[in-house]
Amino acid sequence: MNRKLGAAVFMMVACAFGPMTAVAQEGSGHIDITGNDETATHACTPGSTVEITGNANTVTLTGECKSVEVNGTDNKVKVEATGAISVTGTSNSVTWKRGHGKSKPKISRTGTDNKVTQEK
Repeated sequence: MNRKLGAAVFMMVACAFGPMTAVAQEGSGHIDITGNDETATHACTPGSTVEITGNANTVTLTGECKSVEVNGTDNKVKVEATGAISVTGTSNSVTWKRGHGKSKPKISRTGTDNKVTQEK
């Protein structure tokens, strides 16, 4: 690979995996969080769907989220309340306080060493 092409590929990869960003699409109730090695806190509303993608992030979600989806490796997520949790990837940890009403959240885990536990 020539040097210019190698530098261009590096820049594209660096941009794709840059700092954590959160995009809340107004009116849609969707919160999209992406990044690596970042710490963030976001407030959910009862209709919020949250998607977290990246590696080694620490995310706290306050309020009541409709659903939380975590994709990547070594992410640590704390959720105050949600109706559903989906985790894919490796070594992710999601802790939740409560589900909606008296129900526990629906939980889906795929990948390796992903943990979803209720906070005591």
